[in-house]
Amino acid sequence: MNKKNNIHRSVRSALLAILLIMALILGLLYAAQDGMIFHHVNDVQSREFLRDRPGFHEILFDAENGKTYHGMMYQATNEKAPLVIYFGGNAESSHRHMRGLEEQEQWPYFTGFHYLFVDYEGYGLNGGRTSFLNMYEGALAVYDYAATLPNVDEDLIVVMGFSLGTGSATYLAANRPVAGLILAAPYANGYDLYNNVFPVFFGPMRLLVRQKLPSDEYAPKVMYPVLIIASRGDSVVPFSSSERLSKLFPGDVDFIALDNVDHNGIFRAEGVFNRIQGFLGQATSNVRVSYDNL
Repeated sequence: MNKKNNIHRSVRSALLAILLIMALILGLLYAAQDGMIFHHVNDVQSREFLRDRPGFHEILFDAENGKTYHGMMYQATNEKAPLVIYFGGNAESSHRHMRGLEEQEQWPYFTGFHYLFVDYEGYGLNGGRTSFLNMYEGALAVYDYAATLPNVDEDLIVVMGFSLGTGSATYLAANRPVAGLILAAPYANGYDLYNNVFPVFFGPMRLLVRQKLPSDEYAPKVMYPVLIIASRGDSVVPFSSSERLSKLFPGDVDFIALDNVDHNGIFRAEGVFNRIQGFLGQATSNVRVSYDNL
């Protein structure tokens, strides 16, 4: 009898130990997941690099939500002009991104366009910590601010996002009038991103995902031209996720499929900026034509 009781106690102890280990693993997954998605950066060196360079302006504004946002704007002209609003990836800040465009001499692809990048909360000079909800909130605040600028043609605003930022860009295009939407390495939702790192977030485990990033919910509400650039060689955002998202937009989507290009090489791939330039011209031309026909 004692031997049987000892076996039962040993089994219970083993099961308890397993449950505790599982609880610890789940707790670590829940606590660490934001670090998988958000890499808060503030590039002081790039900010100094851009200081006093022609065309670059520090952005600082207080939004109606009571928050203060920082970023950078490249002003193409002193006249009223179209605007690209860019939302960056998880290790991009406005200063770092703008410096890259300047050093790589890529502004000719955006000729005639102002270019605005306002950082997420916790990035650049902004306080706080990022979540997908305050990313979306910030995207609307950025648009509402930009649309009031005297040198911006509010009817010709194109939204562009890379990787993490495609969620903000898609949400914005679903909730504000834009001339077009450009998505580079977009995802359908946050579950795809998490499972690409730890493929365990299925069934009840999906409840552990804090950053839902539900672009798939907002894509059907986008009624504007869309350009998507994705790579089959992307090791961060699954190509299948980009492809699935592309099929959710109600209108025609110009889908560019790259081969053997990894995540951070998408903008360096041959012909990508030419396609972006062509899309910008076509999107703004379509808006002008539609207004001329009113």
